[in-house]
Amino acid sequence: MISFLLLILAFTMILGAAIFLVTGFTAKKEEARRTSGSLLGKREELMEKSPPYRALISLSRYINTLNPNERLSGYYSSLRKKLISAGSPGALTPEEFLVLRELAAVTFMLIALILAGVGNLAVPILALVLGFFYPNLWLRDRVKKRQQSIFRGLPFSLDLLTLSVEAGLDFASAVNKLVEKSAEGPLREEMFQVVQEMKMGKTRAQALRDMAERVQLPELSALVSNLIQAEELGTGLGPMLRIQSTQFRNKRFQRAEKLAMEAPVKMTFPLLFIFVSVFLLLFGSLLLDVLKGGVF
Repeated sequence: MISFLLLILAFTMILGAAIFLVTGFTAKKEEARRTSGSLLGKREELMEKSPPYRALISLSRYINTLNPNERLSGYYSSLRKKLISAGSPGALTPEEFLVLRELAAVTFMLIALILAGVGNLAVPILALVLGFFYPNLWLRDRVKKRQQSIFRGLPFSLDLLTLSVEAGLDFASAVNKLVEKSAEGPLREEMFQVVQEMKMGKTRAQALRDMAERVQLPELSALVSNLIQAEELGTGLGPMLRIQSTQFRNKRFQRAEKLAMEAPVKMTFPLLFIFVSVFLLLFGSLLLDVLKGGVF
């Protein structure tokens, strides 16, 4: 019996380590390898250099046959958009991400069973639900961080685009110059993809619309609309980009001010908890003595 529990524990630890290594390794590996800004070939490189990733992909091929994929077409479509907005972490397909959620749920439940025992089923069930929804929370946080990174990089990128356009470059060459000079990040990756799509034959308007659709950031969508409108009306890009850069910089400053004003409100409850804990630690024993009549 003990050896069987140890076997389950070892299997659970290996499975959990594989899941978290996949999420952690893919995030770090993506940041390290994007020297050209391209996301192409990411899946092949991860398959070659990450054994947990290979194990997850191989296992998902078998588990995915058990899922009712025909009934999940709407879920897969929504999940595909979220994965794209998150930067395609690990180049996972929606089907593979669902398998990742299922494996995380089983892993959490097995760990809870081993720690809490079979007698208390509430803890394993809660762990099962938590494990199933944890990858969704991770994906949502990744989308949010990527959008914030793009928003922070927009003013500098627009300044560089403005200088390039006013220096006489066309839009495609200006974006290519932006990709060469910008630091690594999600915005550089998206701009690189815009350049690649325009080289493959897409119009500038369509490539920009596709970028806005991938990122799902309202500020970037507004910028794309202005760029497309300027192209259709034949107005100069330089003055428009300069105005947009100033507006984005003001918006970023206003958002920073808003977060700074919200910080004291968010810190109220933690500080109150800390103050109460310190008060009880300092005066708790004295208060007990007073109540027992041992001081006076």
